[in-house]
Amino acid sequence: MTTLAKEKVETHDVSEDVGQAYGEWFFNYMKIFGRRLFEWFMVYMFGYYSVSFGWLMAPLLFLVLRDKRAKEKKIKFDIIRAIANADEKDILQEFQRFANLPSWVTFPDMERVEWLNKIIRQLWPYAGHYVKDLCKYSIEPSLRTALEEYKLSGFQFEKIILGDTPPRFSGVKVYDDTSRHEIIMDMDVAYAGDCKFEVSVSKFKMGIKDLRICGKMRVVMKPLVKQIPLVGGLQVFFLNNPDVDFNLIGLADVFDMPGLSDILRSIVTDQIGYMMVLPNRYPIQLVEDIDVVELKCPLPAGVIRIHVIEAHNLMKKDVGIMGMGKSDPYCILHLGAQKFQTKTINNTINPKWDFCCEALANVIRRQRVTIQCWDYDYSPLKSYENDDFLGRANLDVQEIWKSGEIDMWVPLSDAKSGRLHIRATWLELSDSAPALDLQLEEIRALQNTTKNPLHSAVLMVWVDSAKKLNPSHKHTPDPFVRLHVGNTKHETTVRQRTNDPVFEEGFSFLVRNPKTQELQVEVVDQKTNTVQGKLELDLNMLLKEKNLEIVSEDYSLSGASGGLAAIKLSLTLRILKTALKTDDGDGGPKEKGEVETSSSFTPAAISEPPSSSSSASVPQPPAHTKSSKAPPSTPPPPHPADVPEPTSALTKEDVSVADPSGVSNVATHADVPPPAKVEERKPSVETTLEEVMSSAASPLMHMLPSATDNSSLRHRPSVSNSGMHGLGRIELSVKYGPRNNLVVVVHQVQGLQKEEDGELPDPYVKLYLLPDRSKDSKRKTDVIKDECNPKFDERFEYAVSPNELTHRRLEVSVINKKGLLFLQRSSTMGQIHMDCGLLDAEKVTQWYDLAPAMDEEEE
Repeated sequence: MTTLAKEKVETHDVSEDVGQAYGEWFFNYMKIFGRRLFEWFMVYMFGYYSVSFGWLMAPLLFLVLRDKRAKEKKIKFDIIRAIANADEKDILQEFQRFANLPSWVTFPDMERVEWLNKIIRQLWPYAGHYVKDLCKYSIEPSLRTALEEYKLSGFQFEKIILGDTPPRFSGVKVYDDTSRHEIIMDMDVAYAGDCKFEVSVSKFKMGIKDLRICGKMRVVMKPLVKQIPLVGGLQVFFLNNPDVDFNLIGLADVFDMPGLSDILRSIVTDQIGYMMVLPNRYPIQLVEDIDVVELKCPLPAGVIRIHVIEAHNLMKKDVGIMGMGKSDPYCILHLGAQKFQTKTINNTINPKWDFCCEALANVIRRQRVTIQCWDYDYSPLKSYENDDFLGRANLDVQEIWKSGEIDMWVPLSDAKSGRLHIRATWLELSDSAPALDLQLEEIRALQNTTKNPLHSAVLMVWVDSAKKLNPSHKHTPDPFVRLHVGNTKHETTVRQRTNDPVFEEGFSFLVRNPKTQELQVEVVDQKTNTVQGKLELDLNMLLKEKNLEIVSEDYSLSGASGGLAAIKLSLTLRILKTALKTDDGDGGPKEKGEVETSSSFTPAAISEPPSSSSSASVPQPPAHTKSSKAPPSTPPPPHPADVPEPTSALTKEDVSVADPSGVSNVATHADVPPPAKVEERKPSVETTLEEVMSSAASPLMHMLPSATDNSSLRHRPSVSNSGMHGLGRIELSVKYGPRNNLVVVVHQVQGLQKEEDGELPDPYVKLYLLPDRSKDSKRKTDVIKDECNPKFDERFEYAVSPNELTHRRLEVSVINKKGLLFLQRSSTMGQIHMDCGLLDAEKVTQWYDLAPAMDEEEE
């Protein structure tokens, strides 16, 4: 009986499972059938009532684009989560399986901190409990009260889940050449968590999930003090705008559509930039007795004047009647949270903008100016969703600071073709009032080429506090301060219900002319939007103050209730001063008026720049002495905290590639005699012997610059434009950058030979990073028509790790592309080979003699 009962029970269970499975299958089938029936019914009704076909295609197109976007985002999230949860060893193995490791993985510029990631992973669940309590008991009551004023009641957090995936720090770098009163640390942060925040307002539920933030964060510990915790304060900020993405849930999911989602994400990115992307910082005060102004509002390192002149050979993105047409290009410039945009020029791939803007540079190291080129396409929502990407160019702020000014063509990355003509000038901050007239003259000259407003000074305003705004106590305001200089406006945060608010916030303004402009200050009540008091200050008075600054001054506010209201301000004015365009060997720009000395000495394997009627276009490399004298009228430049300490000798990072004049900055000893005395010397027997040995070894050594002792200079007779082999000479700048990239700048070629029939050649320069001769290794300049002395000034980059660099050779060929279409004859006019493992960091820009082309078998 027992066996039969068990069999009956098992049979009954199986029948129930079969029935349940059949029921689920039938339900799912009917669900799909009903959905399809509804879709066909809607199509029938559209046709029955003669509704336009566009009303059917528009929502369908939105749904398809939304589904595609969701799939792409899911793939990105899955990859980043897998990296965040995997061990470092597993990540390296996966990279090795599919591709060669990039240089930042094999030889990182930053130190690995896997131990820190393990600690954060262990602490992450406890951080989730803390965030949940913080949101429920601190943030929720304040938001509920604030939303009730807008007739939105019942705000509360429904779900607060941080998830299981913690943020990951892929590397940390601590700088060791900073001031001894501060510590600067850079961290690569990536967070792609499975978090979920859901709120409800007036019975409507909405929220976000799958938040992703990636960026480079900097932590500045300053000042260092003698008491625990030994650090007076912290400054936390992103160097550039981080990459932010998220998914919307609930009612907010309606906005996750093409166009709307782009606007929403730009708003979120702007808010993050307003909080903690340079020039904005998130300060944390750890000790009471420190300079709060220096912590929360330090002086900028300088100002960068960026001139986007033109572009050439951009990609064609618009479709015309005969196929691919042209583009409607415009550029967007970013420096931290600062954003500028050029005008749009229609129907061209060679636009000329002549756009000029100025941006505050708060730090120098590891910050870059990003220029993105876009093709404008009309959008009713005025978003960038429909615009086509044409490429981007990056400028290193540290290179601009070293060179003083760069003026060059930069090829667009992430694009098939195109390059930008960019000029960037570093402007220093001076506390000398007489420097204002010189800067105003330069601005007037520049205004002839650009219509954008240029500035001559920087104004820093520190809003400390206000007092006695409403002494009658009938109405306690929620005050904030609004500042105006020209068209620029800044506002402090709101202080709740107080007549004596303490703000302690600082702001920076670019000023066109301090002699004519003024600072307008208003204290406003947020509740009633009424002005509690106002103040107007003429900036011309700062020019008469010592060091152009006023510290902690109380000013009476006009129009205030009771007439007793006052505000405490600190004002600092700095005049912009243009630095010279060349590096003087101390790692920074040379001051105007600094004494320059030149030397005709060049390494033995590199002949002198040609002496011709156009010798002014090929300047001689200056010899930098240990000390340079400046006139008494030139004040010493301010030394911001972020600026590296100057050194007396050139280091690897002190040499800039971006010198537009092609000057080779070679450091020599202080006892180098003047050029005139060197030219008077006659060649000695020793010099002649060296020339004979050099010519004997020319098949092997003519393409590489030889190392020459600077302490014993020897004079060589000048070589003609044609070089050692009579094929011409080429000027290159070759440098291995700190980001594990080989930078090559092709400046110019001189002394090329005419063709046999006497026609002038159409030369261009082609580069290969051997032994790779693939399309990825190929770089080439534009073709210069009918020219024996072409000038290119084009820059190229190769991503290569340090261990690979020692096994690579750079092949530079000058090609003559004469003729039309199939009649073109691309003959090699000359060639050089450089061993990348023998690059000299102190001799970046040099002349090389072109040699006959080598066959691949000879290589």
